[in-house]
Amino acid sequence: MYGLIQICLKDLVLERFGESTWDTIRKNAGVEDKFVNFQQYGDDVTYRLAEAAANLLGVDTDSVYELFGVFWVTWVMRIGYDKLIRTLGKNLAEFIGNLDFMHTVYMKTMYPMMDEPSFRAETRQDGSLTLHYFSVRRGLNGVVSGVIKGVSRIIFRERIDMDVIEYKEEFHKGVRKDHWVFHVRFVEFNLPPMGVDGKVKQEEWLSILAKDNKDRSSPTKDKTPDILTVMDTHQDGEFLAKIPDKILIDPLTFCHSFPYHFVFDRHLVIQHCGVKVQQFCPRVTEEGARLDDFLSIRHPNIAFNIKSLRSFRTSIFIVDFRKEELRSDMQDKPTISLRGQMVWMESEQKMVFLCSPRLTKLEDLTERGLHFSDIAPHDITRDLILFNQQRIAEVELSKQLEQKKEELRLLMRDLAEEKKKTDTLLYSMLPKEVADELREGRNVTAGEFPQVTILFSDIVHFTDMCSQCQPIQIVHLLNAMYTRFDRLTNVCGVYKVETIGDAYMVVGGLPVETDSHAQKVATFGLQQLNASRDVQSPVNEEPIQIRIGIHTGPVVAGVVGLKMPRYCLFGDTVNTASRMESTGVPGKVHTSEAVVRAVQANDDRFIFSTRGDIEVKGKGKMRTYFLCGIQKDVEDDVASKDGMIEGHPAANTELFQAPVKSPATPNNDSNTQGSTVALGPTPVPTVCPMTTGEAPSQPTTTGPTGNGANAPPPPPTPPSKVCALL
Repeated sequence: MYGLIQICLKDLVLERFGESTWDTIRKNAGVEDKFVNFQQYGDDVTYRLAEAAANLLGVDTDSVYELFGVFWVTWVMRIGYDKLIRTLGKNLAEFIGNLDFMHTVYMKTMYPMMDEPSFRAETRQDGSLTLHYFSVRRGLNGVVSGVIKGVSRIIFRERIDMDVIEYKEEFHKGVRKDHWVFHVRFVEFNLPPMGVDGKVKQEEWLSILAKDNKDRSSPTKDKTPDILTVMDTHQDGEFLAKIPDKILIDPLTFCHSFPYHFVFDRHLVIQHCGVKVQQFCPRVTEEGARLDDFLSIRHPNIAFNIKSLRSFRTSIFIVDFRKEELRSDMQDKPTISLRGQMVWMESEQKMVFLCSPRLTKLEDLTERGLHFSDIAPHDITRDLILFNQQRIAEVELSKQLEQKKEELRLLMRDLAEEKKKTDTLLYSMLPKEVADELREGRNVTAGEFPQVTILFSDIVHFTDMCSQCQPIQIVHLLNAMYTRFDRLTNVCGVYKVETIGDAYMVVGGLPVETDSHAQKVATFGLQQLNASRDVQSPVNEEPIQIRIGIHTGPVVAGVVGLKMPRYCLFGDTVNTASRMESTGVPGKVHTSEAVVRAVQANDDRFIFSTRGDIEVKGKGKMRTYFLCGIQKDVEDDVASKDGMIEGHPAANTELFQAPVKSPATPNNDSNTQGSTVALGPTPVPTVCPMTTGEAPSQPTTTGPTGNGANAPPPPPTPPSKVCALL
């Protein structure tokens, strides 16, 4: 099949079901999304696509083919065949009768390798039709049903029902063909027109196959028209042709004017023929010569006898000269084909075959040793050859353009995929907003951000670890840790600034400012602690410990450098955040008072513990805090968001314990215990289990039992304020 079929099928799926469905069908069928109109593809491509569509949609393949048949009518009308289709006949019977002519004469010039189907319609006494369909392809009866229903509804504004009444396989000249016989019944007439705006809409062509159409009441339902009456309505009833008693043309003039004709009787014995036929086949003038001795029928697929010829007299006949009967100098060349009409003469009980050579291009003439002088001057074949020569050039150019267009489409698709990859890489180096500005050639000026939150983290004893391990082990360690941290940045909505050695730096509140920057960074710090437990030290194969420091304040941010530019932060806030990390305690999130205020200004679920006043280099005495955890929220548990962090083994107790602290602590830990602090509206003080290793003590006013101060000692279950310690 030509790519025209696959393109139409693709457009059907895209219009009806969407691009994702088409991609699924195409992949299931194992077909590349690359179809060119004038290029031939194996029939199995169409069969696989139809089968994949049927499996995906949960229907049988006949339903898919019928839907395709209806869409095919609307689709070919959209691409320029509207007028051609509408002029094939005044009614459905005439339309079907002229389909063969359209395929063999018009379509064959553009698609020369097309194995065209054949159609024949017979009118029954009740006005219904018997439709015969012949094709070398198997199982396409559903397409025929959809096409005929579509044409009847769209072109003739009639609704029909079609049933298969017979199917058989036939062989003609060694070629197998499907022969389907349909009964076509007319159900409704004078229906509202479709495509009044020049294009049949989706809801219109889908309604042609709607099952509820059969249930609609109509005054003309189940009635069938008299086809002959319908045909008469298209003719002028007052016109009567005047037929002379005698044709005033002598035999010599007739045989020269119609050089390709045969007159034969019911036994196929040739009575006379045209001069060119006699020139090509000298034996045709012998006494008793039979037509089937010199010709073989290519189309339609029928037996060569007078009964079959009369039954198919409304069809276009294509016959081939038998090579052995041609002149000796023509037998080594392609045989000559004739195309024409069989006309039965009742008064003479004879049949005339009026025909002309079936030639479509100049090569057909030269290959057979023919010239324009071998074609009658009145024969339209002359014009067809010249017209088609121009058409062939246009088709070839169109084919090349379509191939280039398809190649360009695939290149654009591949380019989009590559751009997506480069964007992902670029956005991992620079913020998206900044990267987009640079890509568009605009300068990115440094900006001041009055309130952001910065986090630093590093690995405890990292220097000693490096001296005891192979470099590749350190690389694997950092990669495992940073991979987990990088995923958390997407979950928590913070921006990763850089990594230097084991140091990891993120910021919240830039380049897009947000009021929840402190909460996002605090959440990220808690999840860092939990994620680090999954990374083992290459020295002792124990989980690594990290220190985390957070500070909130103003910064200046901008892009620095031309080669490998980086988005850098400057200001005292950066230094202070770094000091919070360096003076922190392993396994804890160390924060400044500014962080506590910023977090609890918008969210009082975060639990902090006062560390006390410590000496900070360059800052003097500073009161700092430990971020202990966050109250458990069933509806919005950040710890389990996106499946990034695994649940703690004690999850079923609703209390998550902090990682066990290493006995060796490089920093001053004299102030690691203290009460939970609330600089905002948090009214209930409690002891954080991270600093005591025990469950929080119960408040004096309320408890799990709600009995106030007289309540019994609390059981070893969590308090009402559950601490989600990560």
